[in-house]
Amino acid sequence: MDLYSRLSSSVEELSSTFAARMTKYEEDLKNASGDASHKSISSLSKDFTEFKSLIWKTLSTIKSQMELLVLALDRHEMSSRSKVLLLHGLSEKNESSPVTSFLAKMSEHLEMLNIAPKDITACHRLGSNTSKPRPLLVRFESRIVRNEVWRNKSKLKGSGLTLSEFLTKPRHEIFMNARKHYGIQKCWTSDGKIIVQVTDKTRKKIESALEYRELVSQFPPTESSAASSRPVPEKRSRKPAK
Repeated sequence: MDLYSRLSSSVEELSSTFAARMTKYEEDLKNASGDASHKSISSLSKDFTEFKSLIWKTLSTIKSQMELLVLALDRHEMSSRSKVLLLHGLSEKNESSPVTSFLAKMSEHLEMLNIAPKDITACHRLGSNTSKPRPLLVRFESRIVRNEVWRNKSKLKGSGLTLSEFLTKPRHEIFMNARKHYGIQKCWTSDGKIIVQVTDKTRKKIESALEYRELVSQFPPTESSAASSRPVPEKRSRKPAK
C-alpha cells in the first residue's frame, strides 16, 4: 500500500470512528429525553452540535493537509523523473543491449544521430517478462537531450513505437481517467503535468486527484468526448450466404 493509500485509510478510519460515536451520542440523547429536564436536554443538544461541528472541521483540515503533503511528495518524485522517458513497443527479441536498441530506433525514426551512449545514464526494461514488449526506461544525462527527444516523438507515428513520460502512480491514474472521460486526443502530458482540453476548448493543467475532481465538477465530460476515448470496433468481412 502506497503512502497516499495509507494516509487516506487512516483518515477514513478516523472519520468512521467519529461518525459511530456521534450516532451513539444522538441515540443516548433521544433515550434521555424522557427522563431529563428540558433544560438539560437543550444543553446536551447544544454541546453535541458544537462537538459535531468541531469534529468535521478537524477532519476537513486533516484531509486538506494530507492532500498537500501527498502532492509535495509526488512533486518531489516527479522531479526525480524529469530526465526520464519510456519507450513502448520496442521488441525484446535478439536485444543485445537496451541502449544500443534505443539509439538505433532514435537514429532510424527520429533522425537523431547526435545522441550517443554518453547521453544516457540508465536504460533498462520495466516489469517482469511477458508476451508483449516491456516498456524501456531511458534516463538521460541532461534535460536538454531528453526534451529534444520528447519534442520529436510525433515522428514515431506509424512505427509501432510510442514515447511517454514516466509519471508517478497517482498521476498515471489521473491521466488514464482523464483520457477515459475527455477522450484520448484531448489529454496529454508535459513536464509531468496532465493537460486536458475541456469542453470550452481551453487547456487545464492538473497534478492531483483533487484538481481532477474539481475539473470534472466544473467541466463534466460530454457523451461525445467519452465516446472518442473508446476504441473503434474492428470491421468484420461478411461471408456471402451459400
